[in-house]
Amino acid sequence: MILAPSATQILIAAEKLFAKRGYDGVSMQQIAADAGISKANIYHHFKLKDELYLAVLKCALQDMKLLLTELQHVDGTSAEQLAHFSIEHLKHINAKSNISRLILREMLDSNSSRGQDLAEQVFAEYFSLLRSLLCQCQERGEIRRDIDPDHMAAALAGMNIFLFQSWPALQHFPGNLFKNQHESGKIMFELLYNGFTTHGDKK
Repeated sequence: MILAPSATQILIAAEKLFAKRGYDGVSMQQIAADAGISKANIYHHFKLKDELYLAVLKCALQDMKLLLTELQHVDGTSAEQLAHFSIEHLKHINAKSNISRLILREMLDSNSSRGQDLAEQVFAEYFSLLRSLLCQCQERGEIRRDIDPDHMAAALAGMNIFLFQSWPALQHFPGNLFKNQHESGKIMFELLYNGFTTHGDKK
């Protein structure tokens, strides 16, 4: 995604404000002031506040889109490719923690119309790339072909979203087993990839 310098300034300022205050708590004038540009300049790039908001959410996934594109063109087994994605995805969610929380609030609080906007304008390309990677793994015969890749993609992404969202409580569970989020992410990926049944046991 190639943007004009002023558009990049707008997105950076908007992400910071939306993440802190939510959609309703931010005005276009506040974004203009934080970006150090005129309000008219914002409307030159983004006709509506809603358009800018969705652009902020979409840009937050740009790194993951690039990673998924790269993974489709590098050597490695399905386990290696998907494990690498899972690790980087969890890192990305944490690195973008404020915007990740904003997206989670949107998905919990939004009506069906907003949900459709999120699906079509924010997640569609990201989800399609993850689905394509899983399809490649299926074509190589390395993962199950009797499960559609859409549900696999949802499960893979959902696992890390759960870890991110639940970590404030998980790290205090009895037994001190959830000491390191990164390590827990690897264990849960192994579980997701190989399953609960004994045929997935490597021993």
